[in-house]
Amino acid sequence: MASFTTNIFEGSPDRLRAAFDGFIGILVRMAEASPRYRLLQKYNALSDAQLAEMGMTRADVVERVFGARVYL
Repeated sequence: MASFTTNIFEGSPDRLRAAFDGFIGILVRMAEASPRYRLLQKYNALSDAQLAEMGMTRADVVERVFGARVYL
């Protein structure tokens, strides 16, 4: 009698997902520790009217925070 399985990674997807989630978590913590991230959060907390008083739009915020590193 022949026997076969289509699940060749039995048990592995959960471990792979946990490793991937851990890696992504590290990247998120690194980004959140960045001074740019904190500055972006500060500007995002402002209303559009407050930004307009400063002579800025939301697109200007991205340019100001990230400079030439981001292209919109």
